[in-house]
Amino acid sequence: FNNLNITLKIFGDGPQEKYLKKIARGKIEFLGKVSEDEKTRLYSQCIAYINPQLEDFGITAVEAMASGRPVIAYQAGGALETVIEGKTGTLFEEQTWEDLADKIIRFNHRDYNPQEIRDHALQFDTEIFKKKIKEFIISKMAITQ
Repeated sequence: FNNLNITLKIFGDGPQEKYLKKIARGKIEFLGKVSEDEKTRLYSQCIAYINPQLEDFGITAVEAMASGRPVIAYQAGGALETVIEGKTGTLFEEQTWEDLADKIIRFNHRDYNPQEIRDHALQFDTEIFKKKIKEFIISKMAITQ
């Protein structure tokens, strides 16, 4: 983002925060820990949510999708199950700034339908998850009887 001169807002914290603040320039803003309400507002107002790391599931990406926002994610881990290329976001192959920058430059948020993105995210809702787990357990119990 230093090279792209595009606004980036980062919320949360982590072990590299101090270093990242030191090297950040221009339009990069560190918001620190934010409330759930503020996080919801940030999701709903972003052009896209960037998920550049490997995650087992990636709840923050799904939270962004629940706000109808597309996700630009590293093509690994949970993103492979939650991000649908061209529908809920896009994936980049290598964890390099060049590969991510290429995706960002080519990205057009107008290509995405916020309602379709939100509808997709709803399948990961807590109540649906509980229902699926219950159905799975019942099906396994039926097989062993």
